[in-house]
Amino acid sequence: MSSSQVTVPKFANGTEHMNIATFQDDLLELREFSERLGRFIDTEHEFVEGSLVVALSSRFGSGKSTFLRMWRSAMEDGDENRPLVVSLNAWESDYNGDPLFAIVSALAEAVREKGEAADALLEAAKDFGWFATAIGSQLVNVLTGIDPVAAGEVAQRKRAERIEGAHQTMDAFSIYEARRNAMYSLKRAIREIVASSKPKVLFLVDELDRCRPDYAITYLETIKHLFDTSGAVFILAADRQQLENSAKTAFGIDLDFEEYYRKFVHREVELPPISEASYIRLAERYVNFYLEREGARFCFLGLDHQSVGYISGLIGALKLTPRQIQEVFRTLGHLFDTTEENRGRLYWCLGVGSIAMAVFKIGAPDKFHALGGERLDAGEALQFIKNSIGQSYPEWWFAIFLTGGGLYANEGEVPEDVMKRAGLTDDQSHSSHGDLSHFRSGWGRRSSGRFKEIYEKIQQVSQWS
Repeated sequence: MSSSQVTVPKFANGTEHMNIATFQDDLLELREFSERLGRFIDTEHEFVEGSLVVALSSRFGSGKSTFLRMWRSAMEDGDENRPLVVSLNAWESDYNGDPLFAIVSALAEAVREKGEAADALLEAAKDFGWFATAIGSQLVNVLTGIDPVAAGEVAQRKRAERIEGAHQTMDAFSIYEARRNAMYSLKRAIREIVASSKPKVLFLVDELDRCRPDYAITYLETIKHLFDTSGAVFILAADRQQLENSAKTAFGIDLDFEEYYRKFVHREVELPPISEASYIRLAERYVNFYLEREGARFCFLGLDHQSVGYISGLIGALKLTPRQIQEVFRTLGHLFDTTEENRGRLYWCLGVGSIAMAVFKIGAPDKFHALGGERLDAGEALQFIKNSIGQSYPEWWFAIFLTGGGLYANEGEVPEDVMKRAGLTDDQSHSSHGDLSHFRSGWGRRSSGRFKEIYEKIQQVSQWS
C-alpha cells in the first residue's frame, strides 16, 4: 500500500478482528454510555418492587449485541463487588419453545462458573417442568381419553422417583395446586440465588426482536411472573418496533402497546447516535476487512483517505446502522474485487458512483432504483442532495448523478438544460464543482448509462453474495 492508503490496527493474532469484544476495540465510543447505564441500575434497582427491567430499545443492527458483549467483558474485569452476569440469546432458544428453562439454565451455569452449587434451582425447575408437561398430559388423558405421549410417561416416572409417594393419578384441582406449589418453589429458589449474589444479578437478554411473536411475548411474561425478585436486573436489547409488532400479532392491532409494555419495562434507553468520528473509524476498519486483504482480495478502487471519506460521509449522512454498513462493504467488496495488476486503477467517478449506489441501496432504496433506471427527477435529485448527502457542494453530487446517466432528461435536453431545470444557476453550473467535462472523463471511455450498469451489478451481487 502507498503511504496515503488507510491502515487498520492489527490484533494479537495478526488479523483484523471483526467480532469486537472489549471497549479497547470499541469503534462506537460506548464506554461512557455503559458507565452511565451502570450507575443508573446501581441506584434504580433499589427503588423498584421486584426486578428492574430496562429496555435497550435501539434499531435492529445498531450495535446492541456488540455493546452487551463489551459491557460484560468490562464487568468481568472489574473489582470483586461486581454483579453476577447472565448472558442470554433469546433467539437461540426460540426453537425450544419455553424461555423459562433457557433462563434458568443460563442462571445455573453462571452460578456454577462462580464455584457455587445450583442444585436446588435445577431441581425446582425440573419439578415445575414436570407439572407443566407430564401431569398436563395425564390430565388430557383423563379428560379426553387420549393417551399421553411417551415422553410424558417418562417424565412422570422420573418425577415419581424423585418424590416418594407421589400420586400417579391426580384430579384437575390437585394438579392446579401442585403446579402452583412447584412454581412457588421455583421462585423461592430463584430468590435465594439472587439474594446470595451481591450486589445483584444482571441478565443481559439479546436478540429478543428476532424471535417469533409468541415466543417474544412469553419471554416477557416469564420475566415478569417468575423472575420478579429484588436484586435481579434485566437488560432487554431489542428493537422496540419489532416488539410492538409481536405484541399486536399476539393480541390484536388495537392493543395499547404503551400500557402493555409498561407492565414489563421500567425504563427505556437507546444507544447514543453514532458520531462522525465513529463513522470514519467504522469505514477505515471495514475497508481493510472487506475491500482489501493481503493475499485474498485486491481492490479496484484506490483506497486513499478521499475514497474512504466518500464512504464515511455517505453512511454518516444517511445514518446507517453498523449492520447496514457491513452490508454496504460486503457489496463494495464484490464490486471492486480485481487482480493485483489492476489494483487501484478504477476511474474516480466509477468509484464514487459505485460507493453511492451501494449506500443508497441500503439507506435510500428509492433513489437507488431511480438512478439505476435512469429516471431520477433532476429537482428531486438536487433536493435529496441538499437535504441528505451533499449540503456543502450540492452541484458536485448533482454532476455525478447527471454525467453518469442517472437523471431523467426530456427529449432534446442537453446536460446544462437539466441543471438549469433543477434550479442550479449559471454560476453554479460552470463552477469548478460543476465542470462537466471533468466528470465525464472521470467515468472512463463513456459516461452515459453508468448508473444503470452499476445498478445491474449490485443487483447481481445481492442475489449471489
